[in-house]
Amino acid sequence: MDVYEAIEKRRSVRVFKQGVSEEQLRKITLAGTKAPSGSNVQPWEFIIIDDSTIIDQIAEHKYHQTLKMTIDEMLLDDPRIIEQIYHRTLKKPLSLDMAIRQKNAYRNCTVIAVCNKKGHGTGRKLWMNIENIASTWMCIENMALAATADGLGTVTSILREEYKVAVEKLLGIPEDYELATMVLIGVKGEVPDERRGRVRPTFSWLHKNRFGTAATL
Repeated sequence: MDVYEAIEKRRSVRVFKQGVSEEQLRKITLAGTKAPSGSNVQPWEFIIIDDSTIIDQIAEHKYHQTLKMTIDEMLLDDPRIIEQIYHRTLKKPLSLDMAIRQKNAYRNCTVIAVCNKKGHGTGRKLWMNIENIASTWMCIENMALAATADGLGTVTSILREEYKVAVEKLLGIPEDYELATMVLIGVKGEVPDERRGRVRPTFSWLHKNRFGTAATL
């Protein structure tokens, strides 16, 4: 499978039959580390988690995080105000089924915590973190594409706020690092859905010279 096919076929999978072999895990994590990084900091670290008790605790945090979330579909249709989701109480709660699905995704798969080094480079300020974050997420995308190319399923499981803090403590992540995301990888136990929701028309997001000036390819 070439890289363009892997990009086209990559989907989030939340039902797995089994985890991956050590050799597959080696290939996938090595692919991640081929990502570019600002000043060659290589800010990523990986924690392979095979302790079922720890996995269950992380899954429980993800479950409660999802239950806490609320959503207003009208807001989601307007990207300019999507941040309001995090700043007000909205009317329609996410379904319990979705929270359970997020939790159950941690079953029968290989669980990896991907960590990001805070700050950037020697002598730089800790708040100058954007380059490290970008580099770590390019690493994560490399992992997803490598897994897809091998016929495997993946999903990123992001934890936020107090749930992220709790998992960082659970995993012993030092203060100069942070949890970027959990990556779940395994043999697919479901046929991935086609891409859901609104799909922007091809090249509607392309501009020329200045934002708002349409361009075509």
